[in-house]
Amino acid sequence: MTTRLLSTAVLTGLLLGAGGCQSTDPGPRPGLADPVPAPYNNPDISVVDEDLRQWLGFQPAVRVRTPGRPMHVEVPVRNLADQTYLIEYRYLFFDANGVQQQPEMGWRFAAIDAKQTINLVGQALDANAQTYRLQVRWSR
Repeated sequence: MTTRLLSTAVLTGLLLGAGGCQSTDPGPRPGLADPVPAPYNNPDISVVDEDLRQWLGFQPAVRVRTPGRPMHVEVPVRNLADQTYLIEYRYLFFDANGVQQQPEMGWRFAAIDAKQTINLVGQALDANAQTYRLQVRWSR
């Protein structure tokens, strides 16, 4: 009986001591690495609807930046499916500090026939735009 009581006390002490060693750091946990390898993990393109991602293929963007004029962007996108897809897209533009420019571009409609490629076109509203992000989703 004494051995059993002593074993229980030691085990309880070990469990309580182990619980006190856990980190109480309130900071955010580090993010996970992107599971999609480059060049397919382009941070300038965001497909909002997860089930649409596998059916669109993006080609390198054409960016035209002329001094004193708003940036113009065209991203070729290919429908990889055997049916026509109805999508919406918009560009968000950012200045040299990474601040999003206002107002935001509204969503534009596009129909992509099966196995075809179209260009998704956007233009910033002022000449301060340095970078962009293209967002694509199913048409609503």
